[in-house]
Amino acid sequence: MTGRALIDGDYDVVVIGGGMAGAGVARDLALRGLTVALVDKGDFASATTSLSSKLIHGGLRYLEMFDFGLVRESLRERETLRRLAPHLVKPLPFLIPIYRDSSRGLIKVRIGLKLYDWLTPGRDREHYRVLRPVDALSLEPAVAARGLRGAGYYFDDLLVFPERLCLENVLSACRHGARAFNYAQVEEIVRDAGGEIAGVRVRDLLSGRVVSLGASVVVNATGPWVDDMRAQASIAERGRRILRRTKGIHCLLPRVTDRAIYHSTKDDRMIFAIPWREFSLVGSTDTDFDGNPDRVHATRDEVDYLLSEIRKPLRDPRLHSGAVVYTYAGVRPLSFEEGKRASDVSRAHRIVSEARGRFLSITGTKLTCFRSLAQELGDQVVRTLGRGAPSRTRRLTLDGADEDERRVEARTWLDVSAEATISGLPRETLEALVTTYGRGYQHIVELTGKVAGGADRLCPENPDVVAQLHAAVQDEMAISLQDVLLRRTGIGTSHCQGLDCAESIGERMAPLLGWSRRRLDAELDAYHAHVDRSHKFRE
Repeated sequence: MTGRALIDGDYDVVVIGGGMAGAGVARDLALRGLTVALVDKGDFASATTSLSSKLIHGGLRYLEMFDFGLVRESLRERETLRRLAPHLVKPLPFLIPIYRDSSRGLIKVRIGLKLYDWLTPGRDREHYRVLRPVDALSLEPAVAARGLRGAGYYFDDLLVFPERLCLENVLSACRHGARAFNYAQVEEIVRDAGGEIAGVRVRDLLSGRVVSLGASVVVNATGPWVDDMRAQASIAERGRRILRRTKGIHCLLPRVTDRAIYHSTKDDRMIFAIPWREFSLVGSTDTDFDGNPDRVHATRDEVDYLLSEIRKPLRDPRLHSGAVVYTYAGVRPLSFEEGKRASDVSRAHRIVSEARGRFLSITGTKLTCFRSLAQELGDQVVRTLGRGAPSRTRRLTLDGADEDERRVEARTWLDVSAEATISGLPRETLEALVTTYGRGYQHIVELTGKVAGGADRLCPENPDVVAQLHAAVQDEMAISLQDVLLRRTGIGTSHCQGLDCAESIGERMAPLLGWSRRRLDAELDAYHAHVDRSHKFRE
């Protein structure tokens, strides 16, 4: 479908960066009938996309910034993604505990929820409101009762597997003619004799080979590296700096609540405790960052800050640093706005056009709005090139089928009862396959009967099976052990972090990819270094 052969070629557009923004752009452009190449120096979704708070949300806090346009767009996109990927995007109830000393009182929260409710599309749903203390405590007994005056109650969505949503965009783009290459690093932005952008030179990090990819338009979707890529291209029409990097960390703790808790901190930031898999996901910080985004990790001070804050609205003895299962940290690619606090910078995306519209850089990408961003950028590319069809991404599902979502009834395939009887696979395995692949889960079920031991578990602590490993390598461009453990399955982000199965999975991958023992050892070392970084705050 994609091929690993990275060879010279000419395209309408080259997209640099395979995170959610770049993947979404590649899909939008390919569905318009344009020729597209997507390249990333690492794996798809291996940077900011995989290090988010895992929310598809309207952004209740943005109402305080009077960014009503962003809230309306985000809520509209939230509803769209629920339809396009119902296996990955799940409604999630939120509580906002309000105390006597809270910076946001009952009246302010009530007004905010009324606005949020009004801006949310559709009326056939539960309305957002403020609960009495007794009602809030009955829903979540872990909420601190002392001084509680009430709690805001509303819904946003949980993105169960951000890496998968990104990959679905990549795979969909490839089904419509795009070429996608991970572990392919741009070494040069090429210009023609007249000085116009003419493409890129890319090094295949697996073979070392350098190729030329011609393009009429280059899209810089490199996230935290946007300004670095502009400097590499010698482009500074809009100033040398259009990006502001901020760091956000998250802590994974034992599950404390069944609903997300939204808390205003002493320094007027907002943090969450989100029920995700078997964890409470607590985050995030928001501080300026000028280090290497490839080496970012949580510090002890950052972990202590989050835990001290989340212990104010929640009372549970497990909310301490010794109970942290692991952490992760990422870098946000916000738009540069002079003189603002990091947490006050707008999360609205911007498309910065330079080189007469031939070099487009993306900043401020909000995960929720990746599709609308891609549509806006696609419209701009079509105007520049003078050809291309209208965007089609608003209706086509992100589950391996690319079908019009209006023709799909999600409930008919989310129920795996019949499949459990026919396939013989455990219900837990089937439900995990549906959550990961959507309607594409049936391909994995078929594969369990075609490969040796296809129905065997890859990990004793997780439901993922051997057939998924084969699909990851053969169909989903998995090249490294980290690709499989962290981004094609959820093994590496589970409680065990894959430490009890990394070697056995690597040994299964080795013959599929032709690895030597030396390469396998290097893969294991790299994976263990990743895990060590998630515990570095303890040092």
